[in-house]
Amino acid sequence: MIGNRSNRNETTITSNSSFRAIFIAIIFVVTLVNLGCESGSKDSSSNEKSFDLKLMTWNIWGRLNLDPRYTIDGKTGKERAIEIIKESKADVITMTETYGSAEDIAQALNFNYYTPSPDANLTIFSRYPLVSAGNIEGLSPFSFITATIQLPDSSKVKVYNIWLTSGGRHIVEIKNDTLSDSEFDKGDEIRYNHLLELLNHESFKKDMANRTEIPVIVAGDFNCISHLDYTPETKRSGLNYSRILNNKISMAMLNTGFIDSYRSVNSTISAETLGYTWTTVGQGYMYKSGQGFVPVDEQPEPEYRDPFARIDFIYATGERIEPVKSRTIVNHSSNLSRSFPEFPSDHGAVLTTFRVSKK
Repeated sequence: MIGNRSNRNETTITSNSSFRAIFIAIIFVVTLVNLGCESGSKDSSSNEKSFDLKLMTWNIWGRLNLDPRYTIDGKTGKERAIEIIKESKADVITMTETYGSAEDIAQALNFNYYTPSPDANLTIFSRYPLVSAGNIEGLSPFSFITATIQLPDSSKVKVYNIWLTSGGRHIVEIKNDTLSDSEFDKGDEIRYNHLLELLNHESFKKDMANRTEIPVIVAGDFNCISHLDYTPETKRSGLNYSRILNNKISMAMLNTGFIDSYRSVNSTISAETLGYTWTTVGQGYMYKSGQGFVPVDEQPEPEYRDPFARIDFIYATGERIEPVKSRTIVNHSSNLSRSFPEFPSDHGAVLTTFRVSKK
């Protein structure tokens, strides 16, 4: 970049040798400044060879998120959810349990969005244009939707938002010490078959075949753990109930070519990097069917405890996409000492920053 220069009358400058010396010095300084600007411009252009994309996945606990009981200091759960999303600076959100909040959230964020119906489970929100968005032929939109997002540099990213069934063996059984590791693994068979509906779908396979051109992201609530979190190393450290697990869902994602963005960035597993997303509800609450989490006067051993497991994931594949940062979000800024109920969901959010290279 070359800065503007003012016009000068050279006859008044050259009439005096001291003025001539000053003039030469000014020219020298301006030249150095311009060279520096040009050098900075080159650095900037090289930086523009990639683009940072922040993607969040979050189950916002839809119906109970709207319940007046969870209004705090005049703010509903939905309003606090919007604040959390804004503070994250996410560019794209794959949301689960939206249930009637999609339009309000999109308007508050000024984002584009796709949801199958006003009261649908899944929604994809995007700061950037949606080139295409919709359901997947033959698959339930309650569990699978997709969108192609156009980034400011004109490149594209394909995003799948998914929810795997919570049916069958519940995640809470992970702390049941009478259940062996292999028996726990077998309990995810129903979710594995659910995932295969997507992985074996012809349109998904076409997107995978084209991932060199358009990276593919699969994100959402998987309702199961990852085998990457339950290893001999974590057992030796006394983490994650000292289990060694071979989860077929997470293994299928990796075998298909996907990177678990959170674990890729946080590869050294410690108590601080386990990345729990469920549950955010502490021991002062107990779950009651039809009522959600209700406070209890005593401190019994609850069915749910905080923290519990990493069950929400952001997977990515493609030569042009790389996760560079990833973290979980389990607090609202009004209370950083606990999660629920200020944090308006039983699921934590996952936020990954991807570096997307230009074609």
